[in-house]
Amino acid sequence: MKFKVTDISIDKLLLDPNNFRFLDLPQWTRRQKNRFHNQTVQDATLKLLETIPRYNLNELRKSFLSNGYVRFERIVVTPYAYSKKHYLVVEGNRRVAAIKSLLRDNKEGVITLTEEQVSDFQSIPVAILDPEKEGFIAAERVIMGIRHIAGPQEWGAYQQAYLILQLVDEEGLDFDEIAKHLNLSVNDTKRRYRAIRALKAMENDEMYSKAAKPEYYRLFNELTSSPTVREFFSWDHDGAKFTNEDKARQFFELIQPLESDYPAKLSTYIDVRRLRDVIGNNAAEAALLDPEQPLSSVMAKCQPAPGSELVSDLINEAKRFNKALNDARVEALTNLKKEDISLLEELSSLIQSRIDQYKKLVS
Repeated sequence: MKFKVTDISIDKLLLDPNNFRFLDLPQWTRRQKNRFHNQTVQDATLKLLETIPRYNLNELRKSFLSNGYVRFERIVVTPYAYSKKHYLVVEGNRRVAAIKSLLRDNKEGVITLTEEQVSDFQSIPVAILDPEKEGFIAAERVIMGIRHIAGPQEWGAYQQAYLILQLVDEEGLDFDEIAKHLNLSVNDTKRRYRAIRALKAMENDEMYSKAAKPEYYRLFNELTSSPTVREFFSWDHDGAKFTNEDKARQFFELIQPLESDYPAKLSTYIDVRRLRDVIGNNAAEAALLDPEQPLSSVMAKCQPAPGSELVSDLINEAKRFNKALNDARVEALTNLKKEDISLLEELSSLIQSRIDQYKKLVS
């Protein structure tokens, strides 16, 4: 990556309306790239950053009012293709938004800035990413990852995984390269990629696309992490895709029923994790796919039958006794006392009685 370091007027900086921060907001809609410089688009983006509490824009404004703009950390921008006088913010949208909102409030008489503050906010230091170099878009996204995955301004899990998805599927970067850039392990990078691919499958499904939500990412992360669960729902771990549409839709239905009046069975990643106890139990699997049976009923079928633990202990004891008897020398058995022989005969009779009762039950 190469940068040109300079100062640019705040008026020439465009907030990114399609910022990764917005991906999980229900009120957000993607904007066309050739419309970013329209004032209505910029105003809507600024309002979104101001009104969502988690962006803490008001705290950033207070900091700038008290301490001025800290100029040693530069905003990263790129020339905007649809307006020669503008630059699109790649990294630093919150800081630019805070400054723009302060200058707007000063102009509208909401607050009063000193001349020194106005001058300080009018032109800010930036690093212009060189647009001529190969892999330019990938470089933009790696910068985001360094700041928001490996760095101090951490995104949510969905945004982080979505960035990895774009670096792999759109930019062609391999997992080793991405992991190195983002200070992640290769396995962690692959895990996030598979989980977001599974969620994207729901987002792209003809029936379930409108039901898909970013918060389901953690459910898909748990699905793709469990060998038994992912196999049951036809998830191809190496290909990072579902191989059976009907099986995939079974999972989609469990987290977001389309026509059923019953609530979703799987609401948390813990619910998905519990499916490890369900898979392989025919009765529990049938209950899982029955919309009328809640997850509690499904899990109840996974509980061992009354007395099953005692039977398990009995079999273990029988195995130990069988080994001891086989290991005993015949000469040693001649030392058995009369009461010992009676105990073995009683044991033999009881075992045969239990075997006869078992045969009657199963028949």
